[in-house]
Amino acid sequence: MPYEVVAASLNAKDKSGRIDVRFGAEMKIVVVSRRALLSVASPPRATEVRLLEYIDMFCDIAASCFCSKATGGDSLLITANDVRRWRHAWQSSEVSAGAEVAYRPLPV
Repeated sequence: MPYEVVAASLNAKDKSGRIDVRFGAEMKIVVVSRRALLSVASPPRATEVRLLEYIDMFCDIAASCFCSKATGGDSLLITANDVRRWRHAWQSSEVSAGAEVAYRPLPV
């Protein structure tokens, strides 16, 4: 699902991120929990820089949630568990794709 990031910011008090995203004609609010920010990379940091660095990944997670679930609301919370599931699925698909490439016969 294509998307356009309208605005992104970090709540300094609770260290959570907020991303205003346009999915087609709909505006959605994606809230990224502090733990999600901490779990996305090493060393763990809940900063605005980290939010912006991984904004595409958070938007991809949100897009897949909006596509796969019947979410009627205008907002979505991304947690550390969502990040772990996303990374696991991404790494699994990468390994599968790598296995296909690794065992593909060479042209003669």
